[in-house]
Amino acid sequence: MSSPPPRLALRAVSRRRAGRMVLKPTTLHLAACEVLGLLGVNGAGKSTTLMLMAGVLAPSGGRVELNGADLGEVPERARRHIGYLPEHAPLWPELSVREQLDAHGHLRGLRGKALAAPREALLQRLDLAPLARRLCAQLSLGQRQRVGLACALLHQPDVLILDEPGTGLDPVQTENLRGLLRERAAAGAAIVLSTHLLAEVTALGTRAAILHQGELRHDAPLRAAHAVWRVTLGTRQTEPARAALTALAEAIEVEDAQHLRVQLRSDADAALLARTLVGANLALLGLEPAAPPLARVFMDIAAGRGERAA
Repeated sequence: MSSPPPRLALRAVSRRRAGRMVLKPTTLHLAACEVLGLLGVNGAGKSTTLMLMAGVLAPSGGRVELNGADLGEVPERARRHIGYLPEHAPLWPELSVREQLDAHGHLRGLRGKALAAPREALLQRLDLAPLARRLCAQLSLGQRQRVGLACALLHQPDVLILDEPGTGLDPVQTENLRGLLRERAAAGAAIVLSTHLLAEVTALGTRAAILHQGELRHDAPLRAAHAVWRVTLGTRQTEPARAALTALAEAIEVEDAQHLRVQLRSDADAALLARTLVGANLALLGLEPAAPPLARVFMDIAAGRGERAA
């Protein structure tokens, strides 16, 4: 049986503006339940990439696919299956918050109970019910952001594309946003989260992609940096260590007489790894992530060093 197509796919997508290449040919796939953190310094091409994903911009080359269909050939699918929140939420200032949600719902074909039920649920979930009759022109930055997020979520899209969604939110609202996005991902949505806050990506993301000067320089699962560890042992202890770690490791690779690379099961962590080795009377001389942490990867790429995505 063939696997389902990715929720969203960029296939050699590029974009030129005023004759200048602002996004070099980029290939990127996003499956159901994935949360992709899209990172990069200012001017790296993040907002352009998000607009291409959302169908707001047409690519200069390549194609964007949504659930296996070319978005350029069926652009109406973006309206039904994609929720998009730009960095500055586009709201009609003369409408109230509830009217704003109704207008967005109508644009996506929602009527009656199909509109009222998710609208009221989101007003409650995003703490917007007390503001339902307030004009959008009178909202603060954080309130506008929450209304924009409600609009993006209203039609329960397969793909959710968010550009700096935490702007203006207080810590309680930020944690509420995290919980909401985790729920949407668990329900099968694919989420793209662009932010300057690495902590947001590590808290929510399953993968991270880093753009630099319009080029995709990194695309990897976030779990890999924390689940694979390089273990340094006393001499001739690698084989006893392999035997001791079998129960908590998915894979163990012997590098040499003193070093192992251990991929832990999802329910194990570095503390358990260390306790197991010490408990087996093995000389544990060193323990470090086999992959560098995301912050170091990001800084290396921002400085013009670091990897390029395959």
